[in-house]
Amino acid sequence: GKKFGNAVRRNRVKRLFRVLIRESQLYLVPGHAAVVFPKREALVHPFERLKQAWGATLAQLRLLRAGLE
Repeated sequence: GKKFGNAVRRNRVKRLFRVLIRESQLYLVPGHAAVVFPKREALVHPFERLKQAWGATLAQLRLLRAGLE
């Protein structure tokens, strides 16, 4: 929503998380859906750090296929 920032910031974070989802899609357990609510700080971190945090979160929630954690 607008609490996140202006349209440019909101669209940028949407693009970042679309890429994260697209890159991890092959490794996800089928039959699950996720709703992502990124924080404002997501825009100040480098993409590699976001990618690591995303992977760790998926592993913690056991949404990665066995043997891929």
